[in-house]
Amino acid sequence: MKARFIQFWKKHRKLLVFLIIVLALVIAAIVRAQFGKKAADKEPKTETISRRTIVKSVTGSGKVTSVQSQDLTSDLLASPIKTVNVKVGDRVRAGQLIAQMDTSRLEASRDSLKEQIRSARQAQKETETQLAQQAAQAAQAKQSQLQGIEEKLEEVRSREDQAEKSLSQAQDKLKRDLETGSGADAATLAADRVRVEQSQAALTALQAQETALQAQLEALENAPSADLSSLGNAGSSVTESSISSLQNQLDQLQQQIDKGAIRASMDGLVTQVKAEAGKTYSGGTIARIEDDSSFQILATVAEADIPDVQAGMAVKVKTGATGEAELDGNVTAVAPAAGSSSSGTGLGGLGSIGGLDLGSLSGLGDLAGASSGSSSSGFTVTIALPAGNDRLRLGMNADVSIITSSAPDALSVPFESVQKAEDGSSFIEIVEHKKTGESGDKKQEEISVRRIAVTTGLEGTYYTQIVSDQVQEGMQVVVPETKSDNSVNQLLNSMGAGGGVN
Repeated sequence: MKARFIQFWKKHRKLLVFLIIVLALVIAAIVRAQFGKKAADKEPKTETISRRTIVKSVTGSGKVTSVQSQDLTSDLLASPIKTVNVKVGDRVRAGQLIAQMDTSRLEASRDSLKEQIRSARQAQKETETQLAQQAAQAAQAKQSQLQGIEEKLEEVRSREDQAEKSLSQAQDKLKRDLETGSGADAATLAADRVRVEQSQAALTALQAQETALQAQLEALENAPSADLSSLGNAGSSVTESSISSLQNQLDQLQQQIDKGAIRASMDGLVTQVKAEAGKTYSGGTIARIEDDSSFQILATVAEADIPDVQAGMAVKVKTGATGEAELDGNVTAVAPAAGSSSSGTGLGGLGSIGGLDLGSLSGLGDLAGASSGSSSSGFTVTIALPAGNDRLRLGMNADVSIITSSAPDALSVPFESVQKAEDGSSFIEIVEHKKTGESGDKKQEEISVRRIAVTTGLEGTYYTQIVSDQVQEGMQVVVPETKSDNSVNQLLNSMGAGGGVN
């Protein structure tokens, strides 16, 4: 029997705890109603009108995150991880080596490319040297040819001068022999004419030879050198193209090798390490670095409330680490599209019993979630927090209250105190005490209720702003019985208590 009870308790523990708490609250409400009935019969429930700041807000919850973070990854998929140099909780500086991929195969390919480039440049240099030597030899040969022609031309010109002299002498002799008349015989004149003709022929031959040599000299001078330069340029162009292609491959390989060194790009705290030395990297985050010097909250706000939220609004924040102290923040961004958030309906859905808000009782969150759960659409709101709070930590849960509007120093009354007249106007009821006399040690007073028309302003969670020149701070306003009070009375009547416990 005991074992069955223990098994039943383990299986329904949360539900039983929930029922025990509800029963205790109902009993408390009954006792409260019993002891408060007499006073309620005498005069209505009232509250003092006072000035306070009325705020209208929407609530949400989220987590403390860093303003700046970095997920370190690598492009070297399927590469072994050589070393991981950090662990969760380490503080790192920008540029610090976080992990090193094994790039030995890439380095071998890089060294091979370097050798190919070196060999190509060496071959290019040797080719250029050979072409330069050939060009020098060709130039030297041409110069020798030019020099030989110039020497021959000089010799021909010298002989040509000599021939001109011989022709001139022959012509002078022939002229003298002709002038002597019968003094020269026919044979002498014939010999003179032959000598003139021979001298003329020799001169003409030499002149022709000079012309030919001059033409040969000019042709050789104007002739282009052997086309070694174009051949060299063509070969050099091909070699440079090959070297350029190899260099591009080398640069790309070096970039890949450099990517093997996983470095932090910011100062911060290592919050995740997912890589393991010796394992093959298949993608994803190697390590996560977050800046824990400045915090923000990523809160989820219900879609019904999000139209009222704008960037710049003030926010009150509570966390488990800061206790009841509220942190001031402000909205910096509102997500344009909804995400997914979870919500539960437990004790919070029961409203209140005897004026107690069950949903606000601490320690019942687990029961609330255990009763029922649902998934609803919410919007992410980014909230900036002031720096310098040493109790905050990354990942902490936070409850936020975003102030959408406020009315400072406003006359305020409980929300239930504002009633509606038949014409739709708003009014409150003020309790006035009038002294009627004394009976022994007791003062006798007459209690009256006066209605005052008011204009309502901003409505908060519990109080609403009122405006009227007839209302003053310190007046006692009637707080009518609420539906929750009626529900308690109905519960008491149904239990046969008659408003109390017999």
